[in-house]
Amino acid sequence: MAWKKTSVKEHSLYARNWLNTPAGQRYNQARKAKQKEYRQKNRLKVILGQKTAYQRVRQEALAHYSENTMKCKCCGEAGIAFLTIDHIHGNGSEHRRQIDPHKKMGGNGFCYWLKKNNWPEGFQVLCANCNFAKRSNKECPHQITHRQPEDYSI
Repeated sequence: MAWKKTSVKEHSLYARNWLNTPAGQRYNQARKAKQKEYRQKNRLKVILGQKTAYQRVRQEALAHYSENTMKCKCCGEAGIAFLTIDHIHGNGSEHRRQIDPHKKMGGNGFCYWLKKNNWPEGFQVLCANCNFAKRSNKECPHQITHRQPEDYSI
């Protein structure tokens, strides 16, 4: 068996090199055509599978960044539909441009990126209202209302 290599690393290198050969390119084209045909015939099944996979990864991200409470860090909102992942330091748009300069990732891709990068630091769970307010005012209104009167400077 000339195709079977002794280690996984050798086999992966062999397979990658083979895909660059004419036979490998024909195989790749045929595989892509079959994949496209399957997706067209089973469109709803594919979409449902993608949604299910995304919801699973999103819940993992929310659980990780909320320390398994699945609540907004600011106001305590627990409705999963309302929860978002927030950049703690407020550099979200800059960060997204760094990780996806060609804008191919899409909205769902961010949770996959977080998981792929072993849940990096610098993120928290906020509800959509707190996240938007933080973006607009640099501070959530809940934080402002919890201040003591002596904290305000006039």
